[in-house]
Amino acid sequence: MWAASEYSDYLAALSAKESSNNPNSMNQYGFLGRYQMGESALIDAGYYQKDMTPDTNDWQGVWTGKNGIDSKADFLANAAGQTQAISDYNGKQWATIQTLGLDNYLGQTVGGILMTESGLLAGAHLVGVGGLKKYLQSNGMVVPSDANNTAITQYIAAFSGYNMAAITGNTTSASNGGQAGSGGASGNVPNGNQNPISGSSQPQQSPSAAFASGAGGVSYQDIKTAIHSIIAILLFLWTAFVAWGQFKLWSDNGISIMGMQTNIFRASAVMLLLIFIFMA
Repeated sequence: MWAASEYSDYLAALSAKESSNNPNSMNQYGFLGRYQMGESALIDAGYYQKDMTPDTNDWQGVWTGKNGIDSKADFLANAAGQTQAISDYNGKQWATIQTLGLDNYLGQTVGGILMTESGLLAGAHLVGVGGLKKYLQSNGMVVPSDANNTAITQYIAAFSGYNMAAITGNTTSASNGGQAGSGGASGNVPNGNQNPISGSSQPQQSPSAAFASGAGGVSYQDIKTAIHSIIAILLFLWTAFVAWGQFKLWSDNGISIMGMQTNIFRASAVMLLLIFIFMA
């Protein structure tokens, strides 16, 4: 268990997890270095030019020369350059996390795990910001994994609570809700042994934001889905009732079979139209 501390400790823990601290590492999927970065990550970080296969890691494209790295061999031989590259990538990821509003989940518990800045970044490192978004917006019901079947929850939990001010610029500890004093963030180093639920306080949210994100246990999306389901069931029941009534009328010789079919078709069309309107 890593004791949560500063950003440098986060990088050390990530390097140990990803490559056993081996800057020359390259796995079977083509991920490189201490932090196992792929083409798409290095494109975002500004070290590699986007090619036709950014998700394949075939490394057939062109390096940008950023920080003196002009090739895969240069990258693998430059441990300090790899650390700078992951920091550049973390900065890019955090900007995307903020753009998508995923930082609103900080201090909340999703899938039984307290969300912290370092946890969000570690989850995004494993499965991308898109995978992180799916996990958070499903309230932990969707759990993306990487090619090695490592679940995002493992990284969010394992890398929770590090001081990420070097990347995020925030001096508030997301793991204990404390504010940095005039002396900076030094008084807010999270305790890695702290109970992540009972030992933390939640950051203040407006009632509308808390409701929309499901901080109270049931989110707006959950209620919206339930209402849609009820409406769909009622429309199906209404259509079935109309069909039964038309069939009974036809069996009593009160309507032709063509008229029965026409009326049932109309009812079905109305049902589908209403479902489309309500579900949009």
